[in-house]
Amino acid sequence: MAEAPNDRRRTEATASVNRPTTVSDTVESLGLGVLLHIPPEIHDVLAAEPRQEIVGYLYRIEREVAIGELADYLAAADSEFDRQRMKTNLYHTHLPKLDTAEFIRWNRESGTVRLVR
Repeated sequence: MAEAPNDRRRTEATASVNRPTTVSDTVESLGLGVLLHIPPEIHDVLAAEPRQEIVGYLYRIEREVAIGELADYLAAADSEFDRQRMKTNLYHTHLPKLDTAEFIRWNRESGTVRLVR
């Protein structure tokens, strides 16, 4: 897929996603009916770009991953965060929210995450 102009992912290890960048593009891509029927809770969970990236990454790789691998992926895509800071954000912010919303299954004992399908 072509890389979106505002996509910060520039490494071979990350697959770029062609995302709509305007409301018009989004409506054309998904349909207005779909957008109007997305529950507010889903909007809230996916409002943060790192959570969108986590769900997208797990969807693409189709396997359980260690949190360290997920932190590496996200840190490579975002120059503001190093691996350790990203790992902290995962543990305290993003993974709990995604797990509670049942987008992912987070095994705290093994330190792994998988997408709920």
